[in-house]
Amino acid sequence: MVEAIGPGARVAPGVEVGGRVAVFPQPGAWSQWIVADAEVVVAVPDELSDEVAAQMLVNPLTAVMLRREAQEHLAFGYDGVLVQTAAGSSVGRLVTGVCQFHNMGLVNVVRSERGAVELRKRFPDVPVVATEHAGWADEVRKAVGGRPVGVALDPIGGKLAESLLDLLTPGGKLVSYGQIAEEPISLHASTLLHKSLTLRGKNIGRWLSETSAERRASDVAAAKLIALTLEDQFDVAATYGLGELGNALEHAVRPGKVGLVLVRPW
Repeated sequence: MVEAIGPGARVAPGVEVGGRVAVFPQPGAWSQWIVADAEVVVAVPDELSDEVAAQMLVNPLTAVMLRREAQEHLAFGYDGVLVQTAAGSSVGRLVTGVCQFHNMGLVNVVRSERGAVELRKRFPDVPVVATEHAGWADEVRKAVGGRPVGVALDPIGGKLAESLLDLLTPGGKLVSYGQIAEEPISLHASTLLHKSLTLRGKNIGRWLSETSAERRASDVAAAKLIALTLEDQFDVAATYGLGELGNALEHAVRPGKVGLVLVRPW
């Protein structure tokens, strides 16, 4: 809730004292009060719950960023297919919803068959492959059905990213936006040369500095639309009070967690 606006501050439409807002980026947001730059404060639509509003920017903006990277590849104007790993994550589910909305071909990749079953329930029309199966890469090829895999999105890295490079069609692009795996991505130069592949790193933390004011406004509008249309994909793992920050931090990094950990300031 906005308590005060600095003199002469230029705020986005709808931002006013007493109104609900979301903020990104904002270090130290698990606090009772924060001071934020006016340019990163966004009004929250009345239709959204506090739980969804708390997630309205960072993950949807990541999905918007990744969609833009995918659509820059020429194959997406024709019959190309996108492959994404960690598809059961919060970002992965939003990317799936965005791809369905824009009629983009997609194959999802998750770690376990249990996760694959859950994701099929959410998106029954999107193929899902579990990497716990030894022949998972061949399963992806079968799901693709001969169409070119122009882009792969991956927040994991390591050996999994190396397998994605093998799945890409000549001229394809691997977009890395995370570093979950501890081991590096190892590849021979011939892999890049013979297939003319592109490796691209994207970091949502650089979104504010790398995009124009017009693009930021457009991205925020898209993030709001994602929150409104995919509200059921914004899972909450747990909600803690400010006096339980230690427990909240432990839960936030817990393996297998589904949804985001939220903190209420009261």
